[in-house]
Amino acid sequence: MHFKPMHNLYLVMKQRDTPTNDKILMASGKKAFDNSLQADYLKIIEAEAAGIKEAFEKQKAKSAVCNFFFVMLC
Repeated sequence: MHFKPMHNLYLVMKQRDTPTNDKILMASGKKAFDNSLQADYLKIIEAEAAGIKEAFEKQKAKSAVCNFFFVMLC
């Protein structure tokens, strides 16, 4: 079994900084979240999510192939 996608997810999550007071206020709706800041965050989130999605898609495809061969052998 390969754990590389989960390890990559762990590494991404480990890199996260502690949220700043501004980020906490924005997340709770107590501070305005302007459009330019929103666009910057969306770009970052999309880039990070793409890598995670790709890793899970590869894992899913590999699992499908393994299941196919398992069924053929039975």
